[in-house]
Amino acid sequence: MVIDTNNGFKPGGTGNNSARPAGVTPRENAAQSDKSAGRPAQTPQDSVVLSQQAQSMNRLGEAVAELPEVDSERVASLKQAISEGRFEIDAERIAENMLNQDDLLG
Repeated sequence: MVIDTNNGFKPGGTGNNSARPAGVTPRENAAQSDKSAGRPAQTPQDSVVLSQQAQSMNRLGEAVAELPEVDSERVASLKQAISEGRFEIDAERIAENMLNQDDLLG
């Protein structure tokens, strides 16, 4: 049996090596054929899908970002009320707000 080494095939290849120059990968070959056909080469696109929890956290972060950092007038007013003994703690209101925050985190 005689092996013809001039057939254009390389050992270990896919059998379609004669259609592209040596050293060109199949992806490069496809990009070159797209260019020669007048079409732009397509690049793979990555995508990400966020869970419901991640989407909720994102919305919460956006809501927090819209809030002012510190209300200096309110802080001064509270300090004065505390120092004068006029500040009253409404435990029911605090508990209600804590439950509302728990609902946001979900």
